[in-house]
Amino acid sequence: MTEFDSSRVLNLARRLSFPRFAGSEGEARARELIVEELRSSGYEPALEEFETLTFKIDRAELRVLKPWTADVECAGVGFSGSTPESGVESEVRYVETGERLLLPEEGYILLLSRMPKLEGYKRIMKSKPVGLLVAEGSPHRGLSHVALMPGWRKHGSAPMLRIRFRDAHRILEAGGVRARLTLIQNEWKAKCYNVVVERRGWKYPDEVVVVCAHYDTVYGVPGVIDNACGTALALELARLFSGRRVKRTVRFILFSAEELGLRGSQAYVEKHKDQLENVKMVINLDVHGGALGSNDAIVTGPAQVKPYLEVLSRELGVNLSVREDVMGSDGTPFAKVGVPVVNFSRSSGASAGTHSVGDDGKFVGVWAFESMKPLLLKFLNLLTESEEFPFPREVPEGLKKKITEFFKMLGLEGEE
Repeated sequence: MTEFDSSRVLNLARRLSFPRFAGSEGEARARELIVEELRSSGYEPALEEFETLTFKIDRAELRVLKPWTADVECAGVGFSGSTPESGVESEVRYVETGERLLLPEEGYILLLSRMPKLEGYKRIMKSKPVGLLVAEGSPHRGLSHVALMPGWRKHGSAPMLRIRFRDAHRILEAGGVRARLTLIQNEWKAKCYNVVVERRGWKYPDEVVVVCAHYDTVYGVPGVIDNACGTALALELARLFSGRRVKRTVRFILFSAEELGLRGSQAYVEKHKDQLENVKMVINLDVHGGALGSNDAIVTGPAQVKPYLEVLSRELGVNLSVREDVMGSDGTPFAKVGVPVVNFSRSSGASAGTHSVGDDGKFVGVWAFESMKPLLLKFLNLLTESEEFPFPREVPEGLKKKITEFFKMLGLEGEE
């Protein structure tokens, strides 16, 4: 009988540890590797195509012109627009988190202490800045390689750069800084693919448990913890189940374009909306591999799941923190249409580097998978082998409200 192999998960995650941004050659390379792995496990993967807007940063530059002259390391923010080739010049004004009382008249480069949420972004756009600088949240963090949601741009846009905490601090302390900001990026609609396989149930084939993970990254980042390790974990579970006789169907989905706003999972839910009544629960694997850490579960589903997982973790001797909430990951589009979701992840100091080049796999290890293994396998066995599905197919009203707020906050409702 096939056994779960944590070393195999780690090795596969390392093989996937290269930039896999949606629409890029790296994403296609990762997809080929995933398909190869699934075929070696006896599956014939289906590739489900969808289109999504993507981008490429061609130039991102920040030069301080006064009171000193120097180039400042920076990273462009996707979908924030472009400057002219010569850039834009202005005085830099610090506006903290973009509160109205701190916003100046139009025409400045604004320095922010953190990335704004949608309501803050709307407020900032009313002051018509020529550019935005967003400081990293810690002196120890590298530059974030992130993007706005394209739908935000209906409220206005300004070319945006991420800069290091120490550089933002120096600009703030100096006062009266004048700078030139340059950002050139291209956008296009790319064809991306979700990869789908399933082990069909022998007794209840029309009842489906989905196990999913996203295989893409933000741009220019190896994305080991987010989410090569989650992808490798899903592939190992697929290998394990390929040789098992299961009562219910287990469907494994590797999503693309999660980092651009859950695009792959949203496309899947839209395409299969008429068949989702058969999906009893979704198990989503996102942010894994940190050896020095602990296990988490976020339940977006019926009230019975949380206490069950707490009891199961104690029975198995697995350290697991469980809460009922909404996670910004690929399970949430399913929960939005009433499918319960359990998100499993790993909290670790190594996760501090996610969405930056620091997500490089230095601190991932076998223990991260060994510690989660018994609980994941026991829980999946319960879901697939129980004569009656053990949990109601429902998302409580309180969580539904949080899901609605989540999509509004991201600006994913009514996008352009």
